[in-house]
Amino acid sequence: MATEFSIRFSGAGGQGLIQAARILAEAAAIYDNKNAAESCSYGPEARGNASRADIIISEEAIDYPKADAVDLLMVLTQEAYDRSIKDLSPEGVVVTDSRIRTGEELSGRKLYQAAFTEIAEKQCGRPGVVNIVALGFFAAVNKIIDVKSIRQAMLARVPKMSEEIYIGAYEAGLKAARELGIK
Repeated sequence: MATEFSIRFSGAGGQGLIQAARILAEAAAIYDNKNAAESCSYGPEARGNASRADIIISEEAIDYPKADAVDLLMVLTQEAYDRSIKDLSPEGVVVTDSRIRTGEELSGRKLYQAAFTEIAEKQCGRPGVVNIVALGFFAAVNKIIDVKSIRQAMLARVPKMSEEIYIGAYEAGLKAARELGIK
């Protein structure tokens, strides 16, 4: 792992990306024994407005909790993509919902797309778990935090009696990654 690895989850308020970022930071810090810092930004409206969470993961102490050059960018809305793509490092990886239009701005960077929203709605029967579907996909793509650690952290945060719903959404995200050949 590089000294620091920065991740940004960005989308709209109500998609649960801040919850997903907190799960990821806890997975790194508690279950993978790394240092992690998470910072978030969102508009005054709870739903529909832009939201963003940056996670820094490091083997060493973290001096600044915000990502300057993002190593891995996950976005769930076109607006989030358009705002955040400029912050992606030259070697960065992008993970988006399949509805996002990308273009020449990627210039050779890795792009992974999956139908997170559709999977949450149709396979899981719950649009509100789009963040967990995306988190499962992210778990397969990333090489920094263990897939099992992310699952453990997720289960520690989700409402009791709802674990099966969240496990199903997480597994659906992992499956979508496997279907693209990501292991």
